[in-house]
Amino acid sequence: MVSRSLSVLTAFVLLVVTVESGRAVWGYITRPLDLVRVEGDLSDAERTIVVAVVNEAMSKGDVVNIRDLHEKIVNIDWIRAVTVRRNWPNSVHVTVNRELPTVRWGFDAFLNGKGDILSMAEKYSLELPLVNALSTDSVSSMKSFKTFSTLVERSGLRIVELGESSVAGWTVTFANGISVVVGKADVLNRLTRFVYVYEEVLRGNEDHVVKADARYPSGVAIEWDGKISTLVASRGL
Repeated sequence: MVSRSLSVLTAFVLLVVTVESGRAVWGYITRPLDLVRVEGDLSDAERTIVVAVVNEAMSKGDVVNIRDLHEKIVNIDWIRAVTVRRNWPNSVHVTVNRELPTVRWGFDAFLNGKGDILSMAEKYSLELPLVNALSTDSVSSMKSFKTFSTLVERSGLRIVELGESSVAGWTVTFANGISVVVGKADVLNRLTRFVYVYEEVLRGNEDHVVKADARYPSGVAIEWDGKISTLVASRGL
């Protein structure tokens, strides 16, 4: 009888210990987050946005779903990749890789290399090339910029502005200050003709060039700083 009572008592004690241990573990797991750590090459404004997303998730309950939190952060359009890790018992560690803009698109947006629009937390360097196209298709605009850039880069030319108007078509402005109008049709061949003229005639004389117009069948019109215009033939093109 005594032995049976001891067995019952032992079982009861074990049950109590198990329940209390479970409560302790659950309390440890569901302990509210007290610390948010955000790492990455971010500006203060960008860091504030990420922290705000984490704080919003924390405000909805004691238990933060790390997977849901990861999805919310990675959906910020200027973030390329993110890792979210819960550091027990009371902190979360967020590491962010930022999507870098390649060009300015219009005067209030940025595009990455794929043509995705980035709503940046703050304005980036105005030294980024400007693409100001008629099309509202950002991917198409980025494709045009890349195509033009690839064509001229062999001559050391760097595009700082690619503009399009309904009247003149495409105008390309380079870092050396020269602008060339290539129009609406056959633009790649026209730009190729300009590159030839640049290499043969304009290189070294950039400061004296006011503008260039490649909308001619077999040459490029050059307006010099003395208000004298010349038509330079582009051999073989």
